Amino acid sequence: MRRGRRPAGAAVMGAVAVATAVLGATPAGAVSVPSAAAQMPGFLEPSDMPPDPFSAWYGSSGPSDGPYSPLCAETVPLPQDNIWNATYSTPETAAGSQVSVVLLTEAEAIAFGAQVEAAVAGCEARMEQDQPNRPVTFWDHGQLNVEEGAHVYGIGFQGGWSYQNQLVSVGRDGNTVTVVSWESNWGNPPVDAFKATTVTAVNKLY
Repeated sequence: MRRGRRPAGAAVMGAVAVATAVLGATPAGAVSVPSAAAQMPGFLEPSDMPPDPFSAWYGSSGPSDGPYSPLCAETVPLPQDNIWNATYSTPETAAGSQVSVVLLTEAEAIAFGAQVEAAVAGCEARMEQDQPNRPVTFWDHGQLNVEEGAHVYGIGFQGGWSYQNQLVSVGRDGNTVTVVSWESNWGNPPVDAFKATTVTAVNKLY
């Protein structure tokens, strides 16, 4: 479903309320993680990314431990432990990433996932506030039926070189949340292929 400059929907606002209620017991900005080191979840291979019309994908880093802010989620406080990231790219046209966080409980994972989704839903407004003369278009590409679920979003705007397309998804399996991103300024966004990538990412967690 495509939409232009429109406030986040009731579903996202409800998720924010859940996140506030669940995380309210922790200090501001804090995210609880297991006291012992968690096992690193499974990650995408470069070949799992949406096919690129110009070249193959390769893994440019990771997976490695440590915070890494996904696209449109820069406002979300990230833990220092039990978080892993990997980045992917093609030689010229596209880039992507996956960030996975293991939380203490499933309830906290639900809340953390809601925080990320709310940040992504607010990305359009933040970008337009930063650059009022640059129109931004936001798409809600819907839910995916995989494990505890995943949600796919799209952002489009005029970048420094040409029109920039971004895709971001948030998925969960138990107490683990994963965020996958894709971006390129060549051609139309591969929404269906990115949905398949998201399903693969969530299924590979465990």
